[in-house]
Amino acid sequence: MRENNISKQSGFTLIEIAIVMVIFGLIIGGIMGPLKMQLDNIDRKETQRLISITKEAMVGFAIRNGRLPCLDTTGDGQEDDCVAAPGTEGTVPWATLGVSSKDAWNQPLTYQVDSRFVDAVDGTGCPDADVLGVSFELCSTGNITVRATSGGVTVASGIPAIIVSHGKNWVAAGDVNEQENADNDADFVDKNHVNQGYDDFVGWVNMNLLVSKMVSANKLP
Repeated sequence: MRENNISKQSGFTLIEIAIVMVIFGLIIGGIMGPLKMQLDNIDRKETQRLISITKEAMVGFAIRNGRLPCLDTTGDGQEDDCVAAPGTEGTVPWATLGVSSKDAWNQPLTYQVDSRFVDAVDGTGCPDADVLGVSFELCSTGNITVRATSGGVTVASGIPAIIVSHGKNWVAAGDVNEQENADNDADFVDKNHVNQGYDDFVGWVNMNLLVSKMVSANKLP
């Protein structure tokens, strides 16, 4: 009789196993939530850093070449289109600039530049005297505008070049603000990421900073 009682008491019942599995799942869920947030934060910081480095490389390229880099339209990292029509979008010529080819989500950074800042014509038609070998002047302004939302208040204007990482979701089908960053016109959105559905990262070449760097390097008077 004692042996039979011991046999009946050994092991776990299905209910006990189910309870253990539920507890285990709650523990794992509690761990994975914060871990996922940490990994997402790392991806965001990595992408923001790439955009910052790319902007610096573009300004350095302008100092050396008298113009901003042209579009990469074939995906090989090299400049392809230096006479693009206004609003034409390509990707960053990463090999030419010596920067990473992809963001944290393994996607290329899209890139748009005012064609007057990459062409072989000195100056952009403003009253300043043209400087030989430089495609823009002290009075030059770009044709790109950034807004807080699609059709919202202006965040920045007169921008010569802009870079976009379309985030983890690439381009959300239902988010008009993300669509604004992918519709091949000169209007873009830089929106707070607390808004669900929008996860783009936008960075642009500041015209005043570009001119300041060119003057410091004696490329502009």
